[in-house]
Amino acid sequence: MSARPSPSAPAPRPVPAPPRAPARRALTDHAGDLAAIGDLALDERAAALADIHEDLSAALREAED
Repeated sequence: MSARPSPSAPAPRPVPAPPRAPARRALTDHAGDLAAIGDLALDERAAALADIHEDLSAALREAED
């Protein structure tokens, strides 16, 4: 008796990712702040960049929770 090859199993289908929860807060558009930052003195520029960094970091922390 010859052994018949078993039929191949269908390829596994990818599992869709669950829907993402809506953002808890809208992201702030910092484009205007960044465009005007070049006109600031160095210490004011550093403070403005630190504020933008803190805002974006807070949004990221909230998104990870």
